[in-house]
Amino acid sequence: MAKNNKVIQLENIATTIAAQLAKQTGPAVTQYELACLVYQCLPNKKSTIAATKKQLEEVLKLLQQFHLIRPIEPFAETRGYQLFGHERSTAIELACSLDPFAYVSHLSAMEHYGLTDRFSQLVYLTRPKASEWAALAKAKMNRDLGQQTENFLKLGYSKLIRPTFKKLSGITVHLLERSNQGAFRTTAHSSLRVATIGRVFLDMLREPALCGGLQHVVDMYTNHAKKYLPFVVDELNTHGAPIDKVRAGYLLSEICKLDHPAFADWEKFAQRGGSRKLDPEAEFEPFFSDRWKLSINLPSLLNNENTFE
Repeated sequence: MAKNNKVIQLENIATTIAAQLAKQTGPAVTQYELACLVYQCLPNKKSTIAATKKQLEEVLKLLQQFHLIRPIEPFAETRGYQLFGHERSTAIELACSLDPFAYVSHLSAMEHYGLTDRFSQLVYLTRPKASEWAALAKAKMNRDLGQQTENFLKLGYSKLIRPTFKKLSGITVHLLERSNQGAFRTTAHSSLRVATIGRVFLDMLREPALCGGLQHVVDMYTNHAKKYLPFVVDELNTHGAPIDKVRAGYLLSEICKLDHPAFADWEKFAQRGGSRKLDPEAEFEPFFSDRWKLSINLPSLLNNENTFE
């Protein structure tokens, strides 16, 4: 039986989209990205919501029948599809494909850079808070669709929606939401986004519990800070708060025995106070760094410190 024009049109759209998917660098695409591809293939962009919905469903069905995509479950949380040939992709790679504004951070970023030999059963990702995420999504849609954005939404196509996945490929994903998006870099020929090395060292100071604990952080500074000192100093100078600079100054100068002209500037922020602790999440201890006026509340470092009078 000869195929009717409708079937031929759907197969042509699916073939065109398949060619576009083959160019993807990541292992997955979002529901929104597929909707964009379908919309761009439409010869008539003045359809109805009902017709649009049916056509999209039929195209997605064809792509799944061709084994080019498969929904990533639970779909209500991921809002995405895994691409053919990427079945062995890691949870981190999938996550960065499904959330365009998330990046690998904390202990997962430390592992990526080879700083730690701890292989966490969690994946740590950082992304903007909901309101900021929505603003970024709106801006991205305007870039992607231009003047067609309004019509795209009017036809009922899926907008870019914030995923809420808690597990990917059997790995638990720890999503951290921060109002100030940190510095990250995109890995070549990949969807992977990872915190810059300087940001990783800053995050170690701010949230040591998410980086293997403060003792592990001290070990990482001792073993690797010298190699990355210019990047660490640049990140602290650009994004570090006064307390970040004091903590970094203490570890870099007194524990790592390193020196840098920036330390003299950071030292100006040193002042005694109950909140001035090396470990922000541990109890205050009556032992301090004389130079950095900082409570040293990590037992392994107490031998070389003074006691408050």
